[in-house]
Amino acid sequence: MQLLQQTLANWRQWNTDCGSLNAQPTVLRELIGGQTNRSFLVASGEFKAVVRINAMNGTNLGIDRQREALILTLLQPTGAVPKVYLHTDKVLVSAFHEGRPWRDEDSRSAERVTELNQLLQRIQAIEVTSLERRNYVQYCQAYINQLGSAFAIEGLQQTILTAAAAIDAGDWPAVICHHDLVPENILVTEGGPIILDWEYAALGHPALDALRLYGTDRSSQYVNTAPDIEKKFGESLKPLAILLRGMDDLWSLVQIKFSEDRYEQGT
Repeated sequence: MQLLQQTLANWRQWNTDCGSLNAQPTVLRELIGGQTNRSFLVASGEFKAVVRINAMNGTNLGIDRQREALILTLLQPTGAVPKVYLHTDKVLVSAFHEGRPWRDEDSRSAERVTELNQLLQRIQAIEVTSLERRNYVQYCQAYINQLGSAFAIEGLQQTILTAAAAIDAGDWPAVICHHDLVPENILVTEGGPIILDWEYAALGHPALDALRLYGTDRSSQYVNTAPDIEKKFGESLKPLAILLRGMDDLWSLVQIKFSEDRYEQGT
């Protein structure tokens, strides 16, 4: 892959801030599991990093690389994310951490849940003044507009937009929201959890990541950033759950359409 090789050849431009990178890294293996991008583990001596090659259809999927870069920069001091060495519209190079994905037993472990809660509290406490609160109706409509006649599931479009409108109309504090907090994006390390893949992050609803990971029944212990958070957002949890499922469905349909269009074009 030409872009990968170019990124490795330009290793001196990486902001590593350490003396452990003294020569061009080489690819050890491709990391399997991502549904949007391609990622590679690279190394030079004891130095290891992950090179992510961004998907061609990022804009179609609602990804804003500049917003991602800003959020990753803001989160660097929290310990919530890997250190970023390089970030462009096409590539992200970040530190490699040894660990494993979050498991079901982690969700049942009081110690693990507490660690993750504390990490999310630090994230949600970060003040962001340069971003607007996500408009979920506009976000979903951007997906729908791409689908056209392909999105002909009766009633589903209106169900999603109705739920999105209910959330948009709510009075809730916008916080940094990952928007894709699935177990595969949580790395359990010896030093605590680290959250990966922030490309869908934005200022969003403070209970959304809880619903993504745990579901409605356990949301209160995940987003307990204030004593009355479930009381305050309880009525919005149902439309929020509908919105989450809807965004997942729309994302999948856009991905399918992109693949079909490329096939028809022979690319």
